[in-house]
Amino acid sequence: MQKNPIFFLSIIVFAFSCKLADLRPVIIATAGKNPDLQKKAVLLINNPSDIKLVPEDWTKYKQIQFTLKDVWHSKLVKFFTPIKENEQRMKVHIDFEKDTIEVEMLNGQNKGIVYGLVKKDAYQIAPDTGKVFTGDDEVRIYLESLRLYLLLAWKIRDYEILLYSGEAERLGKNYETVYATTVQAEATPDTDQYLAYYERETGAVEWVEFTYRELFSWYRGVIKFGYYEDWNGKLYPRRITILDKFADVDFVHEIRIERIELPKKPLTEEQIIQEQN
Repeated sequence: MQKNPIFFLSIIVFAFSCKLADLRPVIIATAGKNPDLQKKAVLLINNPSDIKLVPEDWTKYKQIQFTLKDVWHSKLVKFFTPIKENEQRMKVHIDFEKDTIEVEMLNGQNKGIVYGLVKKDAYQIAPDTGKVFTGDDEVRIYLESLRLYLLLAWKIRDYEILLYSGEAERLGKNYETVYATTVQAEATPDTDQYLAYYERETGAVEWVEFTYRELFSWYRGVIKFGYYEDWNGKLYPRRITILDKFADVDFVHEIRIERIELPKKPLTEEQIIQEQN
């Protein structure tokens, strides 16, 4: 698909005219990096009412694999990704030791294509070309986002700065919140912010407000985690919905997880090409 440069330029101009998003609640803006708020945040995250909701350390698995469907309702956002289908099934392989993520397309016009990322370098594996490093920012940003969404429910506790942010109500339901970021508590153009909403009854994270500085400094979106199911003795969300706002009647896109597994070992480039043929 050919990108329209005038359309893209108009978005860039709009982005630079907007104010830097800041997710800090009043309590954080006032108290800053308060040690008591830090302790309370860690306690809230690591001690849910349901013990099966205690966050897991992803890296102990070394590798994890998801089979999922990414369902898109926003043509605008999908326009800036490598995804061609409104419902794209894929297999996602994440290797924590090598800092890689690979996504194999399972349907549609890109069926059999593998998009990958090692650190910040994007590549593609196809039967006719083999493995080629492309430097494609669309692939890099999509894979970085996908990895964030898949791991975030358990990864919030790993952020350098964690601060309890008080109670909040969203859509008629009460939550306790935790603010997460890196480097410093204040909003900066280079560091993303997260505000996680934990159910008071179970301790499950249900919503996370987030920024995406690399795309737009003003952007603030919402992730909804739902359909928690047992996996490996823990409860993990099987549906991850990305919205622009809490009260939106429709979503940007939604990740529907079909299967989570611990792979014996990642496929080699040659094995991938053989399977594609």
